[in-house]
Amino acid sequence: MKFSCNQDTFSKYLNIVSRVVSNKPGLPILNNVLFESEKNKLIIKATDLELSINTWIGADITDEGKVTIPAKQLTDFVNSIPEEVVQVEVEKQNFNISTSNNTASFNTMPSDDFPTIPSVEKKEDPFIQINKADLVMAINRVAFAAATDDIKPVLTGVKFEIEDDLVALIATDGLRLSRQVIKVGKTSKNRSFLIPVRALIELSYIISETSNDSNELLSIYLIEDKNQVMFRVGDIDLISRLIDGEFPEYKQIIPTGFKTKCSIEREVFLNSLKIVNIIARSVLGNKMILDISSKSDQISLSATQADLGKNESNFGCKVEGDDLKIAFSAKLLSDILNHVDSENILFECSEAVKPGVFKIDGDDRFVHLVMPMML
Repeated sequence: MKFSCNQDTFSKYLNIVSRVVSNKPGLPILNNVLFESEKNKLIIKATDLELSINTWIGADITDEGKVTIPAKQLTDFVNSIPEEVVQVEVEKQNFNISTSNNTASFNTMPSDDFPTIPSVEKKEDPFIQINKADLVMAINRVAFAAATDDIKPVLTGVKFEIEDDLVALIATDGLRLSRQVIKVGKTSKNRSFLIPVRALIELSYIISETSNDSNELLSIYLIEDKNQVMFRVGDIDLISRLIDGEFPEYKQIIPTGFKTKCSIEREVFLNSLKIVNIIARSVLGNKMILDISSKSDQISLSATQADLGKNESNFGCKVEGDDLKIAFSAKLLSDILNHVDSENILFECSEAVKPGVFKIDGDDRFVHLVMPMML
């Protein structure tokens, strides 16, 4: 194998691909990226067996070939060299890379040992196409609500519910639930599937690193025989396994009415949370009290820790309905406020033992539930 390419392009795509490289000591080949050169393009692949990336970049190919190289060290080297033409030549078992003033040689491993990564031909029609900006927005508003441990694997995923021309993304860790609906082109088949949240975080990163046009569409393919999903973003394919199992029945727990409704400025709410969290972060579960007064159009946040003390922060807002006193985790409230991009937030609730509901003023396609704590 022998090729040359531009450092900036090489570095950009190596950084994207190497993020999914595994560090499993029992499978050294997974520490590597696979290079395959053909017809003036360089194909780069990486996988940890659950998440895979397959992409290609333009290159001047002199000799075609196929080889695997340690991902981390190669990426670090390419990131460190100046923006100029990079020359690569594989001789025997060495991957030799050089620029005008820098050289490195990396030991290779046989490409035959590298796992097969499934793909879909470009001529095949996608299952569905979604606007990239809409999908990134939905991921940002939903993914943080998924579980971070594997005690219940289904809670580490984001459920995609596709029906007609709408796609709903839903995530929950048992203490909170987030749902965002986005409009898409009409699909011929309604269905749902569960995608690991890590795959969607990587997908959001890929879009942010490669897309200039927010109106571009992203294609989704289902690889049914392998229980996998593939996202195609330009010249990059991200392939993920799907999670098996039953996602919780969530629709019946979303309240359809309220007794108390508050219209709140997000930044004002966040600032009060930061103040109260000085004490709340020392309380079991980050517990703090939210006291809503309709008479004074005010919310009071407070936290008490027996060995430390207590504090309180008040702010004004528009309150409709009954007064309410309810307890929440300050961390869970901070999370939702940090993951919405609107300055006007709606908070709805009926009782101290029922979920608090956060919505975005003017956007009826988003809802976030937070379970209360005991007063």
